[in-house]
Amino acid sequence: MEGRWKQLYESLGYRPPASVKVTPSANESTTTHALQTEAPLAADTDLPVLGPEELEALRAAFLREPEDVLRWTETGLGARVTVGAFVEVLRELELLFTDPGQLQERLDATERQVRQGTGGLPPDFTFPLKTEEIPIDPTRTRFEPRSDLRGWLLFSGPVWLEQGAAARQAPFRWHFGAKSRFLYPLREPEPGQPVEVALFGDFGTGEYTSRYIARQLVMRGERLDCAVHLGGVFYAGRQGEFDAHVAEPLEPLLATTTLLTLNAAPEMRSGAGAYFRYLDERRGAGPRHPQEGTYFCLAAERFQLIGLDTAWFEAGRHREPALLQWLEQRLSEGRRRGAMNILLSHAAPYGPDRKRLAPLVEEDLRALVVEREWVDLWCWGGAQGGGLYDRAPGLPFLGASLGHGGFPYERKDTPTHSVAPVRFFESWPRFPEWTGVRQDRGNHGHATLWLHADGTATLRYTDWMGQVRCEATLARQGTKGPVTLKQLDVGG
Repeated sequence: MEGRWKQLYESLGYRPPASVKVTPSANESTTTHALQTEAPLAADTDLPVLGPEELEALRAAFLREPEDVLRWTETGLGARVTVGAFVEVLRELELLFTDPGQLQERLDATERQVRQGTGGLPPDFTFPLKTEEIPIDPTRTRFEPRSDLRGWLLFSGPVWLEQGAAARQAPFRWHFGAKSRFLYPLREPEPGQPVEVALFGDFGTGEYTSRYIARQLVMRGERLDCAVHLGGVFYAGRQGEFDAHVAEPLEPLLATTTLLTLNAAPEMRSGAGAYFRYLDERRGAGPRHPQEGTYFCLAAERFQLIGLDTAWFEAGRHREPALLQWLEQRLSEGRRRGAMNILLSHAAPYGPDRKRLAPLVEEDLRALVVEREWVDLWCWGGAQGGGLYDRAPGLPFLGASLGHGGFPYERKDTPTHSVAPVRFFESWPRFPEWTGVRQDRGNHGHATLWLHADGTATLRYTDWMGQVRCEATLARQGTKGPVTLKQLDVGG
């Protein structure tokens, strides 16, 4: 990026890469390991930001095929975009390259208007985890699909010119190329010492809600065995976005907790180069972090956590034959020994309107999930919002939606007609209603799984301020029956 644009781009949301951290292995020299770590460079696949030429190409594509451009934009944002809003942002971005001073004046005026309309938090607003180290600014609208359309076009627009496909991708990593076969041991739970696993999705924004979730995880110290990010680093999974939005807030976890991350559509906008760099940096931090590829299985005698890649070959799908064969082996082995099979993915099995099944489960995984009933609990991070769903005819698994880690999604009411029975739905606003602040945005949070020695599991939803929103006990009926919700306590 040219130096004259860097400061303005950063004020609009660009995150430059941090200094590369290289940790030498025990049996390699620093020089050799550094060369291996830096090849291939993640920056080789980073999505370029929108420049003057890309802006002109985007404008030409919009004038030529407006419906197609809007469709790709709406798919990437998960929200509707009007023609008028798109045209207005194109005009604003033109000022970025022709009259940046005028653009800055417009941005300042808009910010003043937003602050006047939103207002600050009441002086007596607080919660136990609140700290001055993580300031809370409710007027920020970064990453909001409509309010930050300018940022989305600036930092994701180039991929929409390619109809949603990254121009460059890092080499894919297959399980059969690794000695581990991407199968790693999970600690066996003991009486009074369950395995504790944190699950969170769409966390990678760097905003205050994400940072408060990270603070909760760090405070649990050695009690937290594993933390799994279900994917979602915004705007486009660049190296700088991984550094600022994921690596930096989660860095304190690495000394005590195994951290794993799933691949997702935003990461693929930059060809997953930065994603793989982050995996490699974690492995360099010690044997506690074994993850080698975009999918994995953590296995104990009575539990399995199986992470899927639902983005690399096709967004929201999992139909690559080699990956299906690997998954079938993992699920069949777990079912043979009576383990609770827990599936993890970014893509959701339920459609975006929650009234139909997604092709991921209706087509790709139907034989394994629906017909053979080999999945007991499916946790996903790509659907905006949090929720817990029960089993239903044709859906023989419990479902946990965890896409409320950091992405500023629109607040929604509990769906009345869902494809699966809703047992909990995060319908609260980001801030308590009594504050009157940002009631249009949904609440943020994460979930924790406790895997117990008797084969049962506890699933707890906690919001970004530390309030427990829902807790459920999951248990198998008999020795070979289905895993069901044995107990449910919904807060509020």
